[in-house]
Amino acid sequence: MQDLRLFFLSIFVFVGGVHVSQQSRHGAVVSRSVTGRRSYITLKCPKDHVFANVKFRLQDNRVNTNYNKCLVNSLVAQKRCRWHRRCKINTKAKTLNCSASAIQLSNLKCVPKDSFVNICKSAETGAVWITNYGRLKRTQVKGQCKRIRKHAIRIRTRRGVGQRRPAVKGVVTQENGIIQDRVGWQKKAYKYSCPNGSVIHSIDLLLSYVPYAKRSKPLCQGLSPQLLVQKNNCFWKESCKVSWDSPQVMAMSHDTNCIGKQGSLFTTREHQCMPKKNILDICKKREAKGKRGLLRSHDDYPWNYRAQPQKCTTLIKIKPEGALYLRLHDVDLDTRRDELRVLHVGAGRPSCSLKHSSLQEGVWLYGGYIKIQFTVHHRTRSGRGFIMSYKNVKERLPRNHVKKSDICSQV
Repeated sequence: MQDLRLFFLSIFVFVGGVHVSQQSRHGAVVSRSVTGRRSYITLKCPKDHVFANVKFRLQDNRVNTNYNKCLVNSLVAQKRCRWHRRCKINTKAKTLNCSASAIQLSNLKCVPKDSFVNICKSAETGAVWITNYGRLKRTQVKGQCKRIRKHAIRIRTRRGVGQRRPAVKGVVTQENGIIQDRVGWQKKAYKYSCPNGSVIHSIDLLLSYVPYAKRSKPLCQGLSPQLLVQKNNCFWKESCKVSWDSPQVMAMSHDTNCIGKQGSLFTTREHQCMPKKNILDICKKREAKGKRGLLRSHDDYPWNYRAQPQKCTTLIKIKPEGALYLRLHDVDLDTRRDELRVLHVGAGRPSCSLKHSSLQEGVWLYGGYIKIQFTVHHRTRSGRGFIMSYKNVKERLPRNHVKKSDICSQV
């Protein structure tokens, strides 16, 4: 089996980017091993975004006699990153000043910085004032200041009517932050973990060549065979480990000029977890039930599916007076011989075939049911297969949203 997987490395097409899912990521934890020599990890947010509530925890598998020191150092690192777009954490054991073996990171979510304001209250006079997001002035630090969502609250004050409680108007959009680490002869390891009963269904890591200059952009991006095998083996496990102890050479990249380049930077981000009971194989389930779930081509994804003729069909019923969100996260087939077809049936209109390009952006569908067909023909060259998520909701979305998102009206 291992020889077969190594063979697939020669034909594997690397796909950059991260699977963006509507499924819950709660409980996902990324752990980075502590090093004996000087070493740093860098946490970054997209442009104009900041970390709102990133969490750190220093972990020790032994009996930890310096628990308070580890806790204090965790809070210091957490404070260093909060409300910043970029922060740097020293992972040298002696610098941490406690017997920690790994640093656990979670909730690596970034929010737009312009969606927050500073609300301050003077400790002396009790006066309240609001300032834009940014560093607090010395005069403001003397008071008690909190950072609060600007567009998520509404305070009404009328003559003769007292102040009312803030009313939530919306949710601030979140983006995934990234972790960056230098690659070389120093041994480093990352552990990706999910809560009990859940498994990893999406993991993103990348190898880059970056000149040793500040603020330099990556010239090449891809994966080495060692990292690719470890990444693919993480799927459908409760926890997994990705490590290296030597320089990594790119063997997969969108740019052929990057093949053979030595990567100098490792980039990863928070993985995604899902309850194992919500993961279904299209060739084993005739009907996908439940509020949400993940549908895959085969249980060994993203390793190539078997080159054996088969035709599988799965149905997903849409709740009456409700809606279904459907998204195709990844698809890689022998398009000359194999086929993935998604049909929207019923709903008082002719059946329509949904395009892969539309499904990859995510669509809302109303009424009837979804019919998913996966066909593998004779002499297929195989491929990674596909992975698709769905979410059934009872409430129908506003009419103006329906017109834009009902993909059947556009096909």
